[in-house]
Amino acid sequence: MYLILPRPVETALNRLETAGYPAFAVGGCVRDHVLGFTPHDYDICTAATPEEMQRVFQGERTIETGLKHGTLTVLLGGMPLEITTFRVDGAYSDGRHPDSVRFTARVEDDLSRRDFTINAMAYSPVAGLVDPFGGQEDCKAGIIRCVGDPAARFGEDALRILRALRFSARLGFPIEDATAQAVREGRSQLGHVSQERIAVELTGVLQGGHAAGVLKQFPEVIETVLPELSPLMRGDDWLLTLKTISSAPKEAELRWAAFLLQCGADAESSAKTAREILKSLKMSVKMMDTVSELVSYQRADLRLETMQEMLMLVGPERLGQLILLRQAVRTAEEKESPDAVARDTEALREKLSSLLSENACYTLSQLAVNGKDMAALGLRGPAIGETLHALLLQVVRGQVENERDALLNTVKKTL
Repeated sequence: MYLILPRPVETALNRLETAGYPAFAVGGCVRDHVLGFTPHDYDICTAATPEEMQRVFQGERTIETGLKHGTLTVLLGGMPLEITTFRVDGAYSDGRHPDSVRFTARVEDDLSRRDFTINAMAYSPVAGLVDPFGGQEDCKAGIIRCVGDPAARFGEDALRILRALRFSARLGFPIEDATAQAVREGRSQLGHVSQERIAVELTGVLQGGHAAGVLKQFPEVIETVLPELSPLMRGDDWLLTLKTISSAPKEAELRWAAFLLQCGADAESSAKTAREILKSLKMSVKMMDTVSELVSYQRADLRLETMQEMLMLVGPERLGQLILLRQAVRTAEEKESPDAVARDTEALREKLSSLLSENACYTLSQLAVNGKDMAALGLRGPAIGETLHALLLQVVRGQVENERDALLNTVKKTL
């Protein structure tokens, strides 16, 4: 098997081989090549120790990423390459990290410590494909299988349980029976995993093209890390939630919103619970704000006639997302034909684009009057802001033109 590698990767492998240290591209990049995907990054493993790597790449810019565990990052041709010494991990007493690392001269030893067979392949132009655990066959068969004993792999690092779900959701590969059983039986070990790491893997699951199938197959795993969702996952809205996730674009914020749309008794409680869940996962403020707002406005009056008012309420970015989320919900409900839903969605998106291109008024800064004008009419304190907001709403609803004289006359009549 021959893989075409980027020039910096070939250079790094050649320099290590020339110096007498076998070296391989390893893991995800090899898996992606075998599956016909373009790898996003490349990891390299080698028989060279970190000190020997530093001599091989003397004169190049290097970053001491983790010398204790045998890892050095080398920048070649503007490409950062993480190079790690072949190693065997010691015991995992905390269920996440090895207590010790022992360097080895054999790439097969290094591959034996990896999570899944499809990730336990290595390649070099010299040795070709090294695949001691049948990763290439599992890629062809389309299956997620642990290297060796699944219970032992998950016992070493419980995060691998969610990684199995993520790969299944992304690739559409079913999880092999023994591995699936170990996923369910070992799920309590996820308590050893940080919330940040859980958040990353769950986001990966949700963004997968086969997310709904994985969530449906392993609800007990999701309940383990998100117990707040137990009522949803055992209720009538769960199937609708899964369909909504499948229908939503793969953008992280939209998939999370689709996932948490029905997590409360109504839109308000769902938005509150969604924020609490994302906060517990230590998600970004932007993610919390976006998802909770999308959930809160899930049943808003979204029509061509109300678009400018919705624009005022949520802004252009959020409104664009809300339109797509509404499309996903309507598609999942299956009350209308997909073509009708698609036409309505396109009309709403065109209306939003038109409003923005026409510089339609939807913010206070766009009003033809400001606070000084209100003060000149004798208004003081909170009354100024309240009056400006009332004027903006009238402009948005088409009740008054956004012209200085018209707005001032409206205020004068009120006074």
